[in-house]
Amino acid sequence: MLADQLIDLLGFTNTDSPLIEAVKAQGGSIESISPKKMREIISDFIPFADKGVELAFRPREFYERDYGAPKGEGPYVMVAVFYFPNGSSKYSAYQGKVPLATGPVTNRDQAFAAFGKPEETEEEDGQIYSDLWTVEGKLVHVDYHDDRSVALITVGFPKRDTVELLPVD
Repeated sequence: MLADQLIDLLGFTNTDSPLIEAVKAQGGSIESISPKKMREIISDFIPFADKGVELAFRPREFYERDYGAPKGEGPYVMVAVFYFPNGSSKYSAYQGKVPLATGPVTNRDQAFAAFGKPEETEEEDGQIYSDLWTVEGKLVHVDYHDDRSVALITVGFPKRDTVELLPVD
């Protein structure tokens, strides 16, 4: 499985064969998920630093609350995939196809070309921090450096509307 296809495994759990095999194919191990981190900080990550990719996991009960039923039965659910197209101090530059994009995404202009006009932009005093799109039912969040080069691309599911979950009197 190529790194850009990892988004197809969003919602799978740590006991699901497709996710286990995909992590293994990228050079990682699903067993690296820490139950202690899942209890204490409610998340853990599997980094593929040499590939510029990282997977994020959350405990099942938090996934169910925020997104609904996961696709598997395991206790930890994959909630996001992070891509570092320009690399970072800890990650090599991601060299593959950016998921859901129509072309490369290494700066804000390319993000607009690849995803269109964002649904939301986080900015303050003229400084652009991030943009958000919904593409094919997935959230694409792009964080920028001060020069508007891409720091990080996050792909995940939108949270379900918690208003609908509130009890009605």
